[in-house]
Amino acid sequence: MVEFSYCMPSKIVLGTGSTKKLQDHIVGNKVLMICDPFLYKIGTAEKIGSVLTGCEVAYFHEIEPNPSCESVDAAAAAARELGATTVIGLGGGSSMDVSKIVSCLVTMEGSIYDYYSGGTKKLGHRTTRLICIPTTAGTGSEVTNVGVFTNRNTHIKMPFVTDEFWPDVALLDPELTYSLPQGVTASTGMDAFCHAIEAYWNKASQPICDAIAADAMEMILENIKNAYDNGSDPVAREHMQLASLMAGVAFSQTRTTGIHALSFPLTTEFGAPHGIACSITLPAFIRISGEQAADKMAKLCKRLGYADVNALADAVEALMVSMKMPVRLSELGVKESDLDHLTEVGLGAAIIHLTPAEMNPTTVRALLASIL
Repeated sequence: MVEFSYCMPSKIVLGTGSTKKLQDHIVGNKVLMICDPFLYKIGTAEKIGSVLTGCEVAYFHEIEPNPSCESVDAAAAAARELGATTVIGLGGGSSMDVSKIVSCLVTMEGSIYDYYSGGTKKLGHRTTRLICIPTTAGTGSEVTNVGVFTNRNTHIKMPFVTDEFWPDVALLDPELTYSLPQGVTASTGMDAFCHAIEAYWNKASQPICDAIAADAMEMILENIKNAYDNGSDPVAREHMQLASLMAGVAFSQTRTTGIHALSFPLTTEFGAPHGIACSITLPAFIRISGEQAADKMAKLCKRLGYADVNALADAVEALMVSMKMPVRLSELGVKESDLDHLTEVGLGAAIIHLTPAEMNPTTVRALLASIL
């Protein structure tokens, strides 16, 4: 007997030029847009904000990759000073994740540290409108209730999960991805593939997510190289953003697995961009996924056109190499002496045990050693 629950409360709007109708989704007239310095410098943020007639629009544009709790608090202070009635997260996962917690903190007291990573307070009901606009095709953050932040005091990057983080509106405009550099196209696109396959083989998987995730994986494999080779290809860009969205919907219900658990220390301690920190272990995890999900993985391999998990893993690794992505931990500066520590940190993330294979110090270290 099949039993599961499924919840997707965010309104999803995808279409070329959809950001031109941003006004339709605003509540009140005090708008804070959160983005990284680059999107503000090149004028993307202000161009999108310029359609908001009759609104006071402010920009917080100091979001760094793998955002720190200090950045969250600075953005929250700006939102409170403005009295924001709508918060917009524009960019990749970092900006959108910060927008989630800031939209809550506008009307709540204290620091993110009061609510996260050992904090004693609980977030109350969010009343500020939250809109997420991705400018990459990879994170899926626009349709999840998860934010990931780095605690500078402990140097630990951890997810924060709450229903208050579901965006009210996910607004996707493929045009925003046309100018993505090749490296970002590759890393974010493979991050989306990780989201999809982790949702699919997840011990908490369910039929709706399985179908969505399988479609997303097929779409990514068919389009990512075209998007990488020709960034202005409208079909490839639209399909990649749709696939990223679908992968986000899938893992929003299941959470991720060992790939993401091991990505945390690779990002915080070795400086790897999130998509690279995830995808570098992807082929190795594919090879062991048949341990506890043999039937599902055989079905997926057949659909994607591969004989078995080893053939799929080889094809994914070859695809990564063709996009100049690292496929060995040593390329990130990891040494054999680091493996025990990476294993320990990875096993400290509860999501690792949603992997369809035995995850213990011996097996995790062996997996890491196989790609050193």
